[in-house]
Parts: sequence; C-alpha cells; structure tokens
Amino acid sequence: MPVNYRIAIQTDDMRFYHKISKLFKDSPLIANFFALNQSIPSQKYDLIITTQESMNHINDSPILQLRFEQIQPHLVTNIIGIIVRKKEPRFRLLIVGVDPGKHIGLAAICDGMILAAERSRLLQLTNKIEEYLILFPSEKVVIRIGDQPTSISKVVFNKLFTVFGNQESIKLEIVQEAYSSSKKIPPDVSFGPDETAAITIAHRSGKTKKHLVRSMIPKGRIKEIKKWSRNLSNNRITLDTELAQSVALGDISIEEAIKQKERQLEAKKND
Repeated sequence: MPVNYRIAIQTDDMRFYHKISKLFKDSPLIANFFALNQSIPSQKYDLIITTQESMNHINDSPILQLRFEQIQPHLVTNIIGIIVRKKEPRFRLLIVGVDPGKHIGLAAICDGMILAAERSRLLQLTNKIEEYLILFPSEKVVIRIGDQPTSISKVVFNKLFTVFGNQESIKLEIVQEAYSSSKKIPPDVSFGPDETAAITIAHRSGKTKKHLVRSMIPKGRIKEIKKWSRNLSNNRITLDTELAQSVALGDISIEEAIKQKERQLEAKKND
C-alpha cells in the first residue's frame, strides 16, 4: 500500500500555500496550513515547509525553506526523498517503471511503496532516473520498460542501457504490455494515464536484457515528428529527416530542433 506523508506548511503567503497544495494534490504528500505566528505540533508531521528564512529546526524535525519560485513539479520527488531517507537510509529494492510514448510515464516504487510518478521527455529521462537513484538509495534497482510502441521502446531501452547497463546493482527489463497481467493500482491513488501505465509496468516481471537491442526508426515515426514540428511552429517549420531522427533518438528536443531548422533557413536567406 502507498504511504502518505504529512507536511506542515508555515507561511503568511497564501499564494505560496495554494500553489504548493495544488502541486501535492495527486501525490502521497498531505499538507496542513500554519500561519507564521502559530506553533506546530512537530511530532505529527514528517516535514515542515516554511517561507521563514530564520527557521532551522523545530524539535529536531526537518525544515525545508522555500521561495515561491522554487515550487516546481520535481519538488514532490525531492520532498519524498528527504523524508524517506530520514526514515529508512537504504531500501532493499527500487523498481523504476517506464512507459514509452510521446510523453514518457515514469514511476519509482521502493519496497512496494509508490514514492514518485511523473511524466518525462526522452531527453531528460536518464537525468530523472539518476535523480531517483540519489533520492531513493537502494541495494538493488530494476528498470522495467514497456515494449509498446516498439520503435520508441527500443530507443528508450538503448538510451538507458548505455547509461546504466554496466552497473552491477541495476538490471534492465523489457515488459510485454499487451499480454501481462497487471497489478491493480490502489483506488486512493490518482495519477494521469502515463504515470499510471508506468506504475503498472513497474509491477510486472519482464525479460532481462544484457545488451543493446536492434533499433530502427520507422518512417511513420519520422513523419509523426515532422507533423509535430509543423504544429508547434504554426506551420512555419517542417523538420528535415536528419533532425527528426535526432528527436526520435532523444539526442535533441523538438523545440531545439525547430530552432536549428530556423537558423538553417535564416542562414540560406542571408547567403
């Protein structure tokens, strides 16, 4: 069963409180409000978040000082990491579920507990997983990647294998999504479809791969990325095949690819 963590938020900035409460909505973090002049029963809370710069400790409870602009999506994962490392310095098993797609679903399950679930782009995927390895230190790590759609799945696997494949404590698996029985997500956990798919994949056993898999970007995927570039640029830019392949392989973001194409077209005009 997932674990909920109680967070005390002490601030007089209601804009800060409402933004962070909205961020916590579909996470294991439950927030309660305290004004700066109120005392906090610290024994009831796993973490105290405050906008008050002079605070350091309340009865040895951990304090996290934040500014409004620091409230970003990755904050949830960071907070969970702070709490669980205080409670349990090292987990036995971290399973990372990866659901390939235009938006990649990503989930971290430590010793059966769902501690993080989010969406990621291919370009940021390895950094996100490295962040999980730091936040949730574990004796063993299994990264499970869904096999659909095949063209994206193989690219994702090869990208992750290149970074993590030579580490003895990390095992990479490819999971058959269509024919595997899935473990039900607890009814009190609410995530988007990409995050839910990543959690489901994490709960399935896959086939261990100890080498790169043969990968070829299909023409349909290249056409899809070219269409995507037109939509994002309001029909001003269509990526060439080489740039579209770089996007498909996660070597460059589609936004940067569009900028590169714009620079190429501008340079031709000036010749």
